[in-house]
Amino acid sequence: MKNIKVLQMTSCNLQDGDIPYGIGELSNLQELDLCFNKFSRLDFNLSQLTRLKSLDVSCCDNLLELPELPSSLAIFTAYQCRSLTLVKDFSTKCKNLCQVSLAVEVEWSDRLLQSMLKGTSIENGCMHLQFSDLKIPKGFTPPLRRGGSCRLELPENWCNDFTGFLMCFVTSYAFYMIGCDISMKQESGMDFEDDRVWEESDGGRHTLVWYVSFGSLRHTTWYQTHNAVSLKIESHFRIQGLDRYDYGFGVRLVEKKSRSCQTETSTDSSSHYTPKIKIQHDSTSELKVSLHPYRRW
Repeated sequence: MKNIKVLQMTSCNLQDGDIPYGIGELSNLQELDLCFNKFSRLDFNLSQLTRLKSLDVSCCDNLLELPELPSSLAIFTAYQCRSLTLVKDFSTKCKNLCQVSLAVEVEWSDRLLQSMLKGTSIENGCMHLQFSDLKIPKGFTPPLRRGGSCRLELPENWCNDFTGFLMCFVTSYAFYMIGCDISMKQESGMDFEDDRVWEESDGGRHTLVWYVSFGSLRHTTWYQTHNAVSLKIESHFRIQGLDRYDYGFGVRLVEKKSRSCQTETSTDSSSHYTPKIKIQHDSTSELKVSLHPYRRW
């Protein structure tokens, strides 16, 4: 069984001791799905899976802690694990991560974000980060605006000095691996007088961060030297009945220097294991893109 690349054991009622220890010896395993089971911990050496790219333990209500994760991971999902309390800091070890969903408050979420922004696997693609805390949005600059839209002034030569857009969304609504439709429009001037700043007292506690590289947009007609741009989250959130003031939204540019200190990463990472971007509309004045987390199914 050492040639197995994908192993799915979803909704199998697995409890402690039911998962064979030998899974840690599947040296070619790339995807492991253990969702909707009843174990409280993983009783095998997960760090031995040196080629593992995707790990999903979502909706395992009894899961208390996670072992050391393999450095090869690109996708890690542990959402709706209601008992999970112990998560070791993997922000410096897992250098290939481009998608993380974790419904736990941790002190190192900002360090994880910075580490993910340095990863080579998102050079021309996307990055997706989802947490149930407010550490990242409270430190976001410029500050988040109340509602689903914001505007950003673009410096001269922005497309060469910066690598992409970093967007932050926060709400009190408990979402799970949600996608976004983002509309980007050219603006001639900037006026923030009517914008209201999002504050922690607004009740938001679920944070979603998307990074979209300029490399993924260079082939579009819209991609040119604008002075300013407005960005807006489209219908996904209105469909779910959220009032526009129930959430905050912000965007900033990511400087190229944030990747300059990148340490050596694994060269076997596949671009297959990344969040997805789809161009919905493209013109010189407006670009609409659809962003979706990576899923095998």
